[in-house]
Amino acid sequence: MADVSAFAGCPPVTPTLPQQAVASAVGMLSIVSVTAWRGRIPALAAALHAGFGLDLAAAGRWTGSDVLACIWSAPGHWHIQRQGCGRLADDLAAALGAEAGQIDVSDARAALRISGPGAPAMLARLLPIDLHPRAFAPQLAAARLAGHISVQLRQIDAAPSYEIACSRSYAASLWQALATAGAGALRLA
Repeated sequence: MADVSAFAGCPPVTPTLPQQAVASAVGMLSIVSVTAWRGRIPALAAALHAGFGLDLAAAGRWTGSDVLACIWSAPGHWHIQRQGCGRLADDLAAALGAEAGQIDVSDARAALRISGPGAPAMLARLLPIDLHPRAFAPQLAAARLAGHISVQLRQIDAAPSYEIACSRSYAASLWQALATAGAGALRLA
């Protein structure tokens, strides 16, 4: 697992407007891509719940907490992620057995936490999605394009705080796109 944030080399952004949004890299994140075998979703759901106390997320949703989450990605496909030390892939392999295919993508993904009152407006400049609280709320997730970058977005809380994840190789491009969308109101924490 990569020890250095994919955003470490990105230039700092100095806000020129009153602070509206803060972005910070999500550190030490283990992510495993899980795909249920045909007809095995109920068994996968039972194994995930028994092993981790997590429910499989329904379409467009995520379950769990900031520390351990199951994020819906596509029909029959989820990203299970855990913050902190330890190899999630090994723990999942032991708990899920042969119920699903599993690929450790920890070193291939990068994530940012974006929060503050200006976060929805800033993200709306990049993502073709309605982030108004009546349309997108905590526990919801979406896979979209942010400019030209494929991202996975989830709303963490009503503050509002969001987590946006992309392929690690696109981290600098995502940061630049966010800085541009922030138009002087984004700060890197």
